[in-house]
Amino acid sequence: MRRPDDHAVASSIRWWQRWASWAGHAASGAAAVYGCVLLVAAFTGYRSFLGVTDIGVPDVTWPGAAVLLIGSVVAAATVRPWGARVPPRVLSAGAWGVAALALVGSSWVLLNVIELVLTGAITDRQGESDWVTFAERLCLTVVGALFVAAALAHARRSAGVCPRCGQPHPPQVSGRQYPAPHAAPSTVRRIAHIGSCAFLPYIILHALGAAGVPGIEPGEFRPTWYMLLAGVCGVGLAVFLLLGLVRPWGMVFPRWTLWLAGRRVPRFLPLTPVWVVAPTLALYGTGSMILAVAGVLGSATDLFGIGGAASLAFGGYGWALAIAAVSYQLRTRPLCVPTKTVAI
Repeated sequence: MRRPDDHAVASSIRWWQRWASWAGHAASGAAAVYGCVLLVAAFTGYRSFLGVTDIGVPDVTWPGAAVLLIGSVVAAATVRPWGARVPPRVLSAGAWGVAALALVGSSWVLLNVIELVLTGAITDRQGESDWVTFAERLCLTVVGALFVAAALAHARRSAGVCPRCGQPHPPQVSGRQYPAPHAAPSTVRRIAHIGSCAFLPYIILHALGAAGVPGIEPGEFRPTWYMLLAGVCGVGLAVFLLLGLVRPWGMVFPRWTLWLAGRRVPRFLPLTPVWVVAPTLALYGTGSMILAVAGVLGSATDLFGIGGAASLAFGGYGWALAIAAVSYQLRTRPLCVPTKTVAI
């Protein structure tokens, strides 16, 4: 059995591990292309960007194009020499702002993916085909992720540390060392435990609906016990993913994983599904709650029913998952180290 610290130092740094060197260029190019496409669409009379007009929100086609085009310039400034004339805090604020707006705009993409897997189609609130909105959200997801990487790399370069690992060291290093497995701070663990419990009201209300209690489910819908069991299994997997981000066994495979025991867990294995799921759930839960309070989606009284329980479950779990993911990324971040002893 291989111990956790075996082969902890890797001598090769692959292209995706050099993300700090190309993220700014990629973010600038992606935002420029998407912004130009959206600008042309706006000139031709397109007014359904992200489908926000379907829920009573004003059209955001022109503002969206403006944000993307300005963001393209900001991302370019983080990697081009002329960007040094702009205060670093201004560039960081601009890059993080574009990233936040892009991820907010893409917040329903996971629901579209689930719908696509289950039904083979993408539809809007009226049941009509809505592939264009799905493509818009998918593109914003990519743009948001690139801007997060560009903003992070710029912030680290401005602080005089390695853009890749975030630590100060000489430039002549070619290896990466992974930290020993350890748990997240106690505050992050508490947040993870609270997020795991956020599904309880939602499951309890669905169980009451399956038992035939009237007034729980909308309309005449009554879930079956098989549906409830499937939902509980899904929640169990979600909780397992969340707890794995804050416990040592999320960094190194535990003994019950048999032949994998003792091996380092590849960072992309938990983080890829987390960053696909967390933004959508967090923003969907929070957004639906805000819209319900404002009376845009139903009424404020719906917050005390199955709709409010769903908003609490998805929003609470999504935010807890995002916080745990950030902690996991920081705790598992490999450090740059020399692979050979250098004589002084």
